[in-house]
Amino acid sequence: MEKLKRIPAVPMRLMCLFLVLICMLGLLPSTAFAASPDTIVMEDCTHNGVYYESAALSTCWLHQMKFDFNGDTVMGFCADHGGGMGWSLNGHKWDSPKVINDQTVKIMMAYFYAHSRGIFTDQAHALGVDEVWGSDYVWTMNAWVQAVVWRYKQGTLNDPAAACAEELMYVYNNLEHTNYTSIDDVVDGTTLRDQAQYILDLGAQGVWGDCEVYEYDYAGPGSAQHPAYDVQSIIIGDLTITRERYQFTIKKVDATNPNKALPGARFLVQNANGTFEKEVVTGSDGTVTLTNLEASTYSVTELEPPEDYQIDNAGPQYVVLPNSNGGTVVVTFTDTPVVTSEGSIRKVDADDPTKGLAGAVIKIEGVDNEFVGTYTTGAGGYLEDVPWDSMPIGSFVATEVTPPNGYTISSDPNKVRQEFYWDGQHDVDLIFEDDAKVKVQLIKLDDSDNPIEGAVFNVVKDGQIIATEATDAEGSIIVPNVTEGMYAFFEVSVPAPYAKLQHPVIAHVDQATVDGGGVVTVTAVDQMLPTLTILKRDGQTGEVVPGAVFEIKGIHHGYHTDVTTGQDGTATLTGIPVDSYEVTEVSVPDPYVVAAEPTQTIWLGPGDNQQLIFDNLKQPELTIAKVDAADSTTPIPGTVFRIEAIDGDYQHDVTTGQDGTVTLRVQPGTYKITELSVPAPYYLPDKDADREQTITLNAGDSKKVVFKDHKAPELTIYKVDSVAGAPVEGARFHVAYTSTGEAADAPESFDFGEITTDANGEIRLHEQGQRLYPGEFTIEEVAPAPGFQMKEPTVQKVIIHGGETKTVQFENVPLNAIIVEKYDSVTGEVLPGCTFQLRYLGGTSGTGGTVIGQKVTGKNGTAIWTGLKAGTYILEEVDPANGYSIIQSSETIYLADSGEQSVVTVRFENMPDGILLVRKVCSVNPSVTLPDAEFKIVYADGTVIGDSNGIFRTDENGEIRIEGLKPGKSVVVTEVAAPPGYIIDTQSQTIQIKEGRTVSLTFKNAPKGELIIQKRDSATGKPLAGAEFRVTTAAGCEVGLDGVIGDSTLTQNGIFTTDASGEIRITNLIPGAFVISEIKAPQGYVIDQPSTNVVIGPNGDTQTVVVTNSKAGSLIIDKRDSQTGEPLEGVTFKVTTSTGEFVPDENGYISSNGLYKTDKNGKIQINGVVGTLVVTETQTIPGYTIDPGSQTQTVVVNPNDTQTLTFYNTPSTTLVIEKYIEGTTTPLKGVTFLVTDSSGEVVGPNNGEYITDENGRIVIDGLEPGTTVTARETKTLEGYVLDTTPKSIKIKTGEVQTLRFYNEAKGTLVIRKLDSVTHEPLTGVEFELTYANGGYVDADNGHLSSKGLYTTDANGEIRISGVTGTIVVKETKTIEGYTIDPATQTQTVEVNAADTQTLTFYNTPIGGVEILKVDANRTSKRIPNTTFEIRKLDDELIDTITTDKNGRAFLSLEDGSYYAVEIEAGDGYRLDDTPHYFEVENGKTTSIRIENEAFSGLLIHKIDSTTGEGIYGVHFLVYDSNKNPIGEYVSDDRGYVYVDDLSSGRYYVRELDNEGYLVDDELKTVYIRDGATTEIEWENTPITAQIQIWKKSKDDNAINGFPAGTPLEGAVFEIYNKANALVDTIESNSRGLAVSKPLPLGRYIIKEVSSPQYYSVSNEEVTVYLEHEGQIVQIEFLNESVYTNVSISKSGYTEVVPGQEIRYTFKDIGNNSTVPLDSFYWRDTLPTDAVRLDKIITGTYSARLNYKVVFQTNLSNTQRVLADNLNTLQNYTLDASPAALGLASNEYVTQVTFLFGRVPGGFRQVETPYIYCDVLSGLSHEYRFANKCDVGGMWKNQWIQATDRWVTIVYRGGPVPTLPRTGY
Repeated sequence: MEKLKRIPAVPMRLMCLFLVLICMLGLLPSTAFAASPDTIVMEDCTHNGVYYESAALSTCWLHQMKFDFNGDTVMGFCADHGGGMGWSLNGHKWDSPKVINDQTVKIMMAYFYAHSRGIFTDQAHALGVDEVWGSDYVWTMNAWVQAVVWRYKQGTLNDPAAACAEELMYVYNNLEHTNYTSIDDVVDGTTLRDQAQYILDLGAQGVWGDCEVYEYDYAGPGSAQHPAYDVQSIIIGDLTITRERYQFTIKKVDATNPNKALPGARFLVQNANGTFEKEVVTGSDGTVTLTNLEASTYSVTELEPPEDYQIDNAGPQYVVLPNSNGGTVVVTFTDTPVVTSEGSIRKVDADDPTKGLAGAVIKIEGVDNEFVGTYTTGAGGYLEDVPWDSMPIGSFVATEVTPPNGYTISSDPNKVRQEFYWDGQHDVDLIFEDDAKVKVQLIKLDDSDNPIEGAVFNVVKDGQIIATEATDAEGSIIVPNVTEGMYAFFEVSVPAPYAKLQHPVIAHVDQATVDGGGVVTVTAVDQMLPTLTILKRDGQTGEVVPGAVFEIKGIHHGYHTDVTTGQDGTATLTGIPVDSYEVTEVSVPDPYVVAAEPTQTIWLGPGDNQQLIFDNLKQPELTIAKVDAADSTTPIPGTVFRIEAIDGDYQHDVTTGQDGTVTLRVQPGTYKITELSVPAPYYLPDKDADREQTITLNAGDSKKVVFKDHKAPELTIYKVDSVAGAPVEGARFHVAYTSTGEAADAPESFDFGEITTDANGEIRLHEQGQRLYPGEFTIEEVAPAPGFQMKEPTVQKVIIHGGETKTVQFENVPLNAIIVEKYDSVTGEVLPGCTFQLRYLGGTSGTGGTVIGQKVTGKNGTAIWTGLKAGTYILEEVDPANGYSIIQSSETIYLADSGEQSVVTVRFENMPDGILLVRKVCSVNPSVTLPDAEFKIVYADGTVIGDSNGIFRTDENGEIRIEGLKPGKSVVVTEVAAPPGYIIDTQSQTIQIKEGRTVSLTFKNAPKGELIIQKRDSATGKPLAGAEFRVTTAAGCEVGLDGVIGDSTLTQNGIFTTDASGEIRITNLIPGAFVISEIKAPQGYVIDQPSTNVVIGPNGDTQTVVVTNSKAGSLIIDKRDSQTGEPLEGVTFKVTTSTGEFVPDENGYISSNGLYKTDKNGKIQINGVVGTLVVTETQTIPGYTIDPGSQTQTVVVNPNDTQTLTFYNTPSTTLVIEKYIEGTTTPLKGVTFLVTDSSGEVVGPNNGEYITDENGRIVIDGLEPGTTVTARETKTLEGYVLDTTPKSIKIKTGEVQTLRFYNEAKGTLVIRKLDSVTHEPLTGVEFELTYANGGYVDADNGHLSSKGLYTTDANGEIRISGVTGTIVVKETKTIEGYTIDPATQTQTVEVNAADTQTLTFYNTPIGGVEILKVDANRTSKRIPNTTFEIRKLDDELIDTITTDKNGRAFLSLEDGSYYAVEIEAGDGYRLDDTPHYFEVENGKTTSIRIENEAFSGLLIHKIDSTTGEGIYGVHFLVYDSNKNPIGEYVSDDRGYVYVDDLSSGRYYVRELDNEGYLVDDELKTVYIRDGATTEIEWENTPITAQIQIWKKSKDDNAINGFPAGTPLEGAVFEIYNKANALVDTIESNSRGLAVSKPLPLGRYIIKEVSSPQYYSVSNEEVTVYLEHEGQIVQIEFLNESVYTNVSISKSGYTEVVPGQEIRYTFKDIGNNSTVPLDSFYWRDTLPTDAVRLDKIITGTYSARLNYKVVFQTNLSNTQRVLADNLNTLQNYTLDASPAALGLASNEYVTQVTFLFGRVPGGFRQVETPYIYCDVLSGLSHEYRFANKCDVGGMWKNQWIQATDRWVTIVYRGGPVPTLPRTGY
């Protein structure tokens, strides 16, 4: 039993203590393990002959085996129970070690080795389980461990504690001869099971050490007793014991202040056995720590104290390691400071600091220590009995508690409370100031309440000057030692720019004030010296006038100066003396005149800032205009006028400019204006009245006089033959002129002499070198042209006025003449411009003949030869008119010799040339015409046509029109270049030209194909922009942007990019195979398939290819604290690809240099990335360090994948100070702290001062671990109470530590004002709030109130926050109808920090009536703007009153009986006209409360349950709460029913009927609240049917070839319900069928809104009734085919002469289509190389419309309006001359367009439009110009157009050859 007792019991308390110790010691380092040897050798094997029986193992013999294990003798154990083993194997080897990891075996062998060898861990020593076994006990324990090993090999250690306990029981029974049968039997107070479990538990905690166990196999030869095969394996262990190390800390503190650590103390440390000795010195935190110590007892002795300290107790003190409680060991020594200095605290007078004050009580408190003391100042004001020599070293606060008699504590907190630091080595010197109990203070302010420094005052008391003082920087003068009396302050001087006070400032001090103390404050306000601003303006426009000079004179004090207005028209004088001033305008700049009253007077007082305004008018402006008398819009430049002053000597000549005007300014007055000269072709009028005008001009006038002159007249004499009307050259006339006095400079008469007609038969008299004047012209023919004789009249007289143009015609009779007439063989029209030659053959026959001469047919198509002798002539056509061919080339004529004059007329005809029209259309849709196709056109014989080598290009209408082609000839037309986007048609076509006709050829081109590439998200189908592709042919040629093969320059580097719709469109592709290669996916996506093939078919095939991309993955970076796992915000990472490129997010955003910061959750998420990414942490946040081992991590992100990388930061040694509002988590920015260490030294670079940031934080890094840091708040924010309690913390290595401070908000004062009778709150009552010392109380730290005045709000309250102290509240002004109660007018209250105090004031109402208007359902709600009449009982009206914003109205009344009646209700309320009677008695106020009911209503919304749309026409019945019907209502077109004017309460609603829906006849209950609208939404289920529409062709369509009855696709129909609301839009499909959605039963109207191509919209509206559920109603719509055509023709002169008028005639203008056309127009394009527009006659049209006429010019392509809002049924003449249009001198009209908008089919012209132009005079002979026009309109967005054109020839005649009088 003795032996088993060595296994101790296991009390629970001891086990817990043990576990604590284990955890503590386990933190310390351990020794290294030795490796197991490859072989072991048996040294000894001993048997003692003892055995025992085990239930699990049967017979077990006790034995011991010892082996050489790494040179050490170690006990081994048999591995196999019953195997061979004995002493004969000594020296044999075992090898091939295998590790055994069974914990039970390892623990039991460690337990055995520790006790058998006496090798224990420190834990074992600490627990007292360190007994070394004797040899006998080793045998017993060897048997027990051997049994456990055998059980392990047997596999029966499933329950280790039970198995071990069983074998222990068997060993114990055998050795001790006991008979225990259960492991739960108690042995010495503990069960065998618990004893085994205890040993195993200690082993699991490492108490026995760490034992590595190995199994070795036998490797020897065996012995005679034990053959090798029979020798068993050996199990042996290697025990390792951890040697623990310890530490303890020495701490040195101030004996007077234990919170103060002391650096620099030196100590000697020794252990008990003398193996350790060391001197150490305390650091800055007053501590020093010794580490890596062995378990032992140590002595600590103080050798030397810190500087300025003495040793209290040198020691030694003893430390035992390890200690029994497992805690940190700290040895504390105290030293007493050596005091060499003293302190001084003095109390003085604030106004006289040299005066010390006795009797002040001051309290001193320690900040970082527990010292508290209260002391009183003695003689000289010094604080007495302060124990400076025994006070703790540290920080203190001295606070004045009680002031001396006759003084008050200063309101300045810095003068009441002071902080100081006492170290015993430096003197402390504090001064406290107190104010005298009674003072008079003058405060000098400007008018903005800013203090004025330097104002000097005489202070007078009772008539005597007692002081002369100047105000200080605060604007203050203080008079101390005040006694009863009156004090007057007389201002002597004041600094500029202020005005001196004219009256003294008085302060009264009575005895009560002297006794009560305080400051009597008076305020003197100085205003600025006055400022004068002079403003000079234009009297008409108000514009400012700079440069005006003014003289300013002071009337009384001699001030005098001149000023000039600046650029802003003002002149400002500041700081001028107070006085009256005269301000006189001296001069003004041109063009202004000085005002008639130039002087103004003004008084300027202190603080004035006044303005004088002087308005001036400009000199009058005179404009002289010279215009054409016939056309007032035509100016005449170069006219000279003389301007003469009638009442002065002013005279000035002026000349009109290019605009015919001249403008100048003159002085006011009356002027005569005379026209002196005028340029040609104008003349001066003869009458003075037309040449002179008089005008009077006043200042500011702007007047215009207009003079009109006529042009010189023009006169033309025209000579024609009397037969053919052809012009006759060579007739001679005499012309004489006689003046009629119309022109001033015309001669009385003038003889022009004789003049001969020219080749045109004309004499232009005005072009003969002599200027014409108005007058009478006498024209006499004196000789006929050769071959003619004169015809009466031979003399004509004509009178011409200025500006007139006249032509006088004379005729001659031809003598023996041949006349040729030329006509068009097709139209019969006369042909000018044909050249004929006449030859004389003689007699009646002959050959050859003599050429008489050639002539060209004139404009009437004739030519004439006269004066011919009898004989035979041949008339030959040598040159036809342009565009014609000769039919008959000659004609023989015979003039008979009969003695009479013979005139023969010969008719010739020309065959007109043919016209070729080539049309180019699309082969797929022939209605599409193709411009820009190139053709080569030649005659069949190869002759090219035109002047461009036979090349022609189709115009915008897809046409080529070639005129002048020879009839009968064949023309070959070949396409040489196709239009863009089409394939060339290389087949030539041939056609024969017809006389005077247009023949046409049509060429068709097949369109090229189109490729559409659509880029989509593979998951969502969303379009993706920004994908880049290359497109090539199958052969590899690149496709450009317009489809050109092999030319990538047409795109950006051959790259196509999808647009915002995710598309690329490539047109102009020839049929064939193409390869689409994606080269770049959109941002955030990856390429799924790099290339795709597509085939473009013929006939404009369009192929759409959809290419998908998968979205790139996401990367999440997670940043956390390595110790707490908390997320870290604000850590910076750089993210790059594996090649070093910065990684953007899915929107392409890259932060600076690829840097990202973690959010508040410590995360960064980057979407749209793929591939290998490298993430590097670049910067952490304060208080943390980056772990280099994980600073950079690499990750692979796949498409549609999310990868997360987690980074950890180790917290560094950091202190965080946080500041919050008390009771909240709201941070405070701007709070100041002082941070010191335990020695009192400041921390950081700013003298220890730190300020909280916007997060209310201060972060301090780099602190020395072990240092104790103290933070003390020194300054807080306005409105908060300073937290004076410092906080300290010991800095720990690698931790972020936090000190948290809170500030309390200052107090709140609430003032309530109530009616003393009704206790209703009173709004608008004024109070003055001051502190006890007289200072004003401001709200919210001085931001709201002015001079302490506040007014109660709508709740009758004043709330002021952020105040503390004693506050005096005085009611200064009440509201109408109330009086102030003097007893409670002033109240005083003490407000503490974070405190709310309430004061209530009552006002007594005066006699009258108070009406309170309230909501009947919410009586707390007042109703404003309600008007009442107050009447006596006899209905006499007293007054009308209206409630204010607080719903209150008051009226003072005499005692009597009255009533109030409401005459106007407030908004949203019903009028209550009930009289309310009341009486006024004893001068009191009667208060009546009147309620109003608010308007109320019900809104029902009836909707379709499937569509949510409103239902029209549903009938409802509404009942009151008693279910009496009050009305029937019907839903509107949006399904709404509104029932208004309902009182509050319950109502019922029932649905009566609802066509097309299942009726919901359930009675519904609704509740109405006053002033509110109750809304209910009510659904109905529809009963549905369907409409089907068949769309077919009504007739055969010539364009698309569809026969009548063909189903038509693409017709769009709209379906409207009975409310005329659109309910469905449907379109016919390829079968011509359009099907509606299910529709509720009812009536519907169907309208066709869009027809298929080449068909017109049907105007038919069909009504359909859906009558039963599931019904299908089918109807048929027919469309008529469409014919589209427009037309226009233009005609006019085919031959003109320069300078003549030409008229264009327009015919056949019309819309010949069967459908209306949009944007209909017709346009005339003027040949601007030859004509200029003059006027337009619009014509009329068949349909009544409004239209406008617009034009364009050579200087602008912008259409300008000539005439607007014209009526098509009215004919207009529009002046279109340059003057009328306002054109520039170099500007002319190029195009005139008539715009009609939409016109009906069949629209056409009725009356003919004309356009008149003038032919330019400088055109050469036979100059040709083209006349063009076109017409058009749009149908279904396609233009329908037609054109017309022809050529006009300019004809200039030459001299007529002299004909022979005789033949040859």
